[in-house]
Amino acid sequence: MPVRRPAVALLIVLAILAAACGEDGTTPGSPTGSGGVTASATPEPTASETEAPEPSETGSPTPAAALEDGRHFGYIRSIDVEAQTMRFDLAYFLTGEEANDAAAEHGDEVPVPNDYYIVNDNPRLRTLDVDPGVEVWVIDWADCCNLVEGEIQPFVDAFGTRHHPWDALYQGRRAPYWVTVRDGTVVEIEVQYLP
Repeated sequence: MPVRRPAVALLIVLAILAAACGEDGTTPGSPTGSGGVTASATPEPTASETEAPEPSETGSPTPAAALEDGRHFGYIRSIDVEAQTMRFDLAYFLTGEEANDAAAEHGDEVPVPNDYYIVNDNPRLRTLDVDPGVEVWVIDWADCCNLVEGEIQPFVDAFGTRHHPWDALYQGRRAPYWVTVRDGTVVEIEVQYLP
């Protein structure tokens, strides 16, 4: 029965391919598999950015994993002085050709105005530990936009206010920031000037 041999061979090949798939249902080399590569004009997220937080017993997500040590751009959504934590929305501050490529990918104006473009496609918030002696750097608008060391309490208080004048020393959620993480803890916060 020569007609059944190709069918049997096809079934064997399909069984081998099914066995080669990971337990999560992805095939090796797929974008979500362990060896996948994706093309993007924006920086690739790290594993901690793409992993979804585990739900807790109350049904709400548990705090997200901390960022790796280094300097990271994004938005501070809230600060809890007593718990020494902040909620941080990671984003990407791009300049030059990277900015133009990302803007084109998002359907925005190219070349980008003022030679920068912010990518914030991932809505995930991260809970970061904050060092009690964290340094805060803010813009001194009276001294032509130079950074000066700020005080933590007025900085934190600004997050409780929705509207800030454009030249306020403390901008709260209105401004983007760079946070420096060392040993898993935020040790420095610096506001990013936007023209």
